[in-house]
Amino acid sequence: MSKETTFLIYCMERYRYDKGLSGADVAKIFDRYGIYEYVTKYFEVLHTMGDEYIVQDIDNYISSKTEVPPIK
Repeated sequence: MSKETTFLIYCMERYRYDKGLSGADVAKIFDRYGIYEYVTKYFEVLHTMGDEYIVQDIDNYISSKTEVPPIK
């Protein structure tokens, strides 16, 4: 198993624990918002951060995907 995959599993478990979700719920969220790809792409930065930062960063990324852009 690659270090990126191991870290991705760690992120999923951390997110599950902090949010009080099931593993299935976290998998659906990660799939829906592209978190798998995000964590893998930014592994080099994220793996140096603490647990709270990682969970907050995932929440911020999800928010960026769900916000409606302003009307111009």
